[in-house]
Amino acid sequence: MPMRRWKIRYRIGRSQYYDRIVEAPSQADANRIFDAEMPGARRCGSAQTVAN
Repeated sequence: MPMRRWKIRYRIGRSQYYDRIVEAPSQADANRIFDAEMPGARRCGSAQTVAN
């Protein structure tokens, strides 16, 4: 399965929204990678694919 780029929107506490790009083969994997790398952040929705 090829790696794709996913954009994840998140917040830390009551701060503004931020975006982060994660490379993963699937949306579920992108969500898991983000959750593991940033345990203090709150994901706002699920990962969205990024057009190359």
